[in-house]
Amino acid sequence: MKNLTAIIFTFITIFLQTYQVNADEDLYQIIAEIRAENAKQSLEPMNSKDPYEDYNRAVFNFNLGFNDLIGEPIANAYNVLPNPVTTGIANFMQNLGEPLNVINALLQGKVEVALSSFMRFSLNSTLGLFGLIDIADEAGLKYQKEDLGQTLYTWGMWQESSFIMIPFIGAYTTRELIGASINSTYNPTYTEIIKENKIDFFIGGKFVDYAKVVHLVGEMKKQPDPYIFMRESYLQHRTNLLYDGHPPVPEMDDFDFE
Repeated sequence: MKNLTAIIFTFITIFLQTYQVNADEDLYQIIAEIRAENAKQSLEPMNSKDPYEDYNRAVFNFNLGFNDLIGEPIANAYNVLPNPVTTGIANFMQNLGEPLNVINALLQGKVEVALSSFMRFSLNSTLGLFGLIDIADEAGLKYQKEDLGQTLYTWGMWQESSFIMIPFIGAYTTRELIGASINSTYNPTYTEIIKENKIDFFIGGKFVDYAKVVHLVGEMKKQPDPYIFMRESYLQHRTNLLYDGHPPVPEMDDFDFE
């Protein structure tokens, strides 16, 4: 409990100091200019090609075999647990990611999102029984994922990220993968709360995410090319995150009606 209290007060200090330091809006003005320049140049967030397709397909088939043999049976057994149990575990894992949401929202100049994520973490970690109950959502504070991959795109440092498959874990983009690796080095959750067994918590979080969507695997297999279907679905998901759910609408000139 002491560690939890410490991290909450640490984030209060960081947030207030960051907001105070940037009260003149110099930093956020710079970020806004970068985002505006990105929009002006119509920079593509994702690589339209698949430079690692041969590797990706091999890993995809491996992961699909693992899913059929081991992953899906375990996930289905987990999903049989009472809904309050699985929901509580999912809420707990999601709450552990809120500190990174705060940091990356600030780095992207999204002060309101950072404040919302900070309030979510504070409320759910205390009144929500260490995050088991998402009372912040009921209070109108909606969850919004912000990671370093999104931050790098906002800064204009990495355009046209490519799709890549990771054994056992699944789909990533190259920008997201590098961002996640860096995130793990400064994640306050790991340094202040989870000082041991970090890998276990990482795997646990990935499994909870997987269990939520395991029922979609069957539908994916019905597609003419399951790999293409999964790749395009994931790239669209990441694009929506980059644009906070409002990706740019393609120009009519981009469509060929002939």
